[in-house]
Amino acid sequence: MSSYRPRHLAQPADDAGGTSRRSVLRGGALGAVALGTGTVALGAPAANAAGIHGQDVSGWQGRVDWAAQAALGSRFAYVKATEGRSYRSPDFDHQYTGAGNAGLVRGGYHFARPDSGGPEEQAEFFLNNGGGWTGDGVTLPGMVDFEAYSGLPRDYGLSAQEMREWISGFSIAYREATGRRPVLYTNLHWWNDVVGDWTPTNSPLFLASYSSSSPSTLPGRWWAWELWQYSDSGPFAGDSNRWHGSESQFESFVAASDYDAIGI
Repeated sequence: MSSYRPRHLAQPADDAGGTSRRSVLRGGALGAVALGTGTVALGAPAANAAGIHGQDVSGWQGRVDWAAQAALGSRFAYVKATEGRSYRSPDFDHQYTGAGNAGLVRGGYHFARPDSGGPEEQAEFFLNNGGGWTGDGVTLPGMVDFEAYSGLPRDYGLSAQEMREWISGFSIAYREATGRRPVLYTNLHWWNDVVGDWTPTNSPLFLASYSSSSPSTLPGRWWAWELWQYSDSGPFAGDSNRWHGSESQFESFVAASDYDAIGI
């Protein structure tokens, strides 16, 4: 892998494709204050709870009114940057920049395609096209999305051991380049069916579980989640998410090079 330099807004790749879905720290935006005081009633049941809320978006959302998202209470945004080894979202730049300009902490995410290239190759492509991290207090550590893909086998043609090695390869390559392990996004059934009873060391969990109550049954060997995706139908554009812990824990997650995942 080539030497990493922060490149959150690199130029788009020439190839097009991809069909999958998919500083607001202390004293930040209006939405943070509103959520902390319980004065804003958001649309989904989980969002009515006090805490730090945010969202993730992709090309499906197109142009997002980020000022409106901040006013609703969104504190952070993950923006789809890449997929596989050649697809870069044409909406990444304006979504990423717009979220930052509205005062949201923001970061990129990569949709993993273990069927189309090795983990180191995909990690480098992600890093070169918006997925980097620096401890500037406004950039989220990169997230990598592991889930089923329409039209392909759920396991992408890999055995459980091969999938574990692929995930480890991506995670190690990202850590070596940035100093942080990527956040792993998944859901209970895909992970347990395809990956099994295993979780890579010190890997923050971003769990998709559409429910009005906090998830308690977790995939692999995690015993706690960092981020919970509780809705794909509001209150925020894209998918709506919640941070598990306190303001100081969130600050550490965003900015600390020595951040320790809480659930593994």
